[in-house]
Amino acid sequence: MKNFIQFVREEMELLLMSVASDKYEKEVADHINSLPKVDAQRPKVSTKYSDVILTYKNRKAWLEVKMSHSDNLGNPRVSWVGNKWTAAMPLDPVKKFAINYLTKSNRAKAFLKDIATYAGLDPNNFILPSTKGLLKEPNAVPYKTLADYFRNKNQYILDIENVNLGELVTAHYIEGKAEPAYYMQAGDDFYLIGHKNPLGLPPDISVLAGTGSFKMRIGVRSAKSAFYEIQPEIKISDMPHSKYSLKPGTKKRNPFDA
Repeated sequence: MKNFIQFVREEMELLLMSVASDKYEKEVADHINSLPKVDAQRPKVSTKYSDVILTYKNRKAWLEVKMSHSDNLGNPRVSWVGNKWTAAMPLDPVKKFAINYLTKSNRAKAFLKDIATYAGLDPNNFILPSTKGLLKEPNAVPYKTLADYFRNKNQYILDIENVNLGELVTAHYIEGKAEPAYYMQAGDDFYLIGHKNPLGLPPDISVLAGTGSFKMRIGVRSAKSAFYEIQPEIKISDMPHSKYSLKPGTKKRNPFDA
């Protein structure tokens, strides 16, 4: 019962974090708009794009906004369909990484066998989807079954240590988005994502980098939404310090005024 209570608490925390994240994105965009010569907009677009589009000296670039260094840096979903790990196309770098390691992982293989048995499904012909549509298939593990399964179990099915997450996250935001994001505001630090600098900001801005664990977890949403998602948890354990920031109230330098 303790594990289940902790599980529910974690899901509620994720929901509250999503609301807080939206609020922080708006605060950052509003702060940028208070600065001279730069414009920040939060267009209503899908998660295939980053959070804020910046316009500076007639140039445009995307900015990814994270509340803190401990925020998840990428969460594209994967599914178990057709007896293999798969994801919606196109396969961005994080999806490819996740599918590759899930396919090789003994821990993930054991989980698949266990959940199929628990659900009373054919272990060679069942679906574990991250989409509501596939969840309607007769051989999909039902939402309630999966929620019951995790009452006394850890929801992580993959954990790889010492991964170069800076490199993986950089590829995710530059290659995996509909339009590349070359900048990130994480907590009170402003970074370049990769080494391109399309807005011509100061060359001494720190570049996003660092290592950490790459994890995959089953996120079981509330009974009201009644679906689940298989998603990565990507958190860099030690991001570099940046002398620049766009956080409201910061005492650091403004990259647009340097």
